[in-house]
Amino acid sequence: MLSVFASFLLICCTAQTPTKANIEKALRSTWDRAASGSSPKQVVTIHSIKIGAGAKANLQDKIDGIPPNATVTIAQIDFTVREYYTDQTMATHRVMVAKVFKDQFGEWALKSNGIKTSETKSEPANQ
Repeated sequence: MLSVFASFLLICCTAQTPTKANIEKALRSTWDRAASGSSPKQVVTIHSIKIGAGAKANLQDKIDGIPPNATVTIAQIDFTVREYYTDQTMATHRVMVAKVFKDQFGEWALKSNGIKTSETKSEPANQ
């Protein structure tokens, strides 16, 4: 009985749960980008992050490219992405549910599990 409990503690306590900072870094690596010849500068502003429960990657997660032994944590992320054009700024507000996990390189990554809301509006150009 003790060995089963010890094994549970080992599994339970070694599974990593992402922090808000981990999730923010993963989101920024996807959405923040410098201007290029074919696309405008893009900057994300994060309004809130809610972290849900974690579970071992299931079959669908594995099909989606999440490592087989990963712990997958659900997060709801409320954010706005601004694209800066010369004559206007486009702001797209999103509330996304994402799967957060450590990738094959040990880095925090996320995959969208769906956009709950999305709204785009034009703002004056940033001077």
